[in-house]
Amino acid sequence: MEIMWNEIKTPLAYQMTEYDCGTVTVLNALRYLFTRSELSPLIYKYITQCTLDTPNEKGESCKGGTSTWALELLCKWLEENSKYEHMSMYGKNLPIEDCSIYNKELEETIGRKGVAILRVYCEEVEHYCLLTQLDDKYAYIFDPYYMPLDYYKNDDCCEIITDKPFEFNRKVLKSRIDEKNKKDFSLVDGINKQIVLLEKNK
Repeated sequence: MEIMWNEIKTPLAYQMTEYDCGTVTVLNALRYLFTRSELSPLIYKYITQCTLDTPNEKGESCKGGTSTWALELLCKWLEENSKYEHMSMYGKNLPIEDCSIYNKELEETIGRKGVAILRVYCEEVEHYCLLTQLDDKYAYIFDPYYMPLDYYKNDDCCEIITDKPFEFNRKVLKSRIDEKNKKDFSLVDGINKQIVLLEKNK
């Protein structure tokens, strides 16, 4: 049987710098949802242009990463414009008060093979990652920040997964994500709390 190489999906990617977790996570969402032949280069270009919009405390461009505002705007733009590129999708930025790993709309989106972009802590720094699967106890996440395989050996809530490159690389207790602290994969609290839902329109 002949393999149609343009009809396959590609493995999810890691960030290249300390700052591009937002950019890479949005692109990973599209890698997860669409095949290579479905992905529009125009959408790719727009994502790279709209993310990394924040300077750091010294005023250095891009080194503050991607803002919640930019991601919310990008989510709306993707929903409105992706249909013109023949890769129609639905996007929603959850209200801050509804941001929880136990949110019903989040669970339904994941159940329909959609994804969620989570703003969490990583080494006490605000960080984006991609939620692709859920079960009763665990969240399955692709974290674009590469870590040594033994990094979580002393953390019972997190596990590095190496054999699911198209789906996830972290297995995290759902209870950790809703903890109000700065441990890895806990949702950022306050005005920067954010969950973005994305799914492919059928």
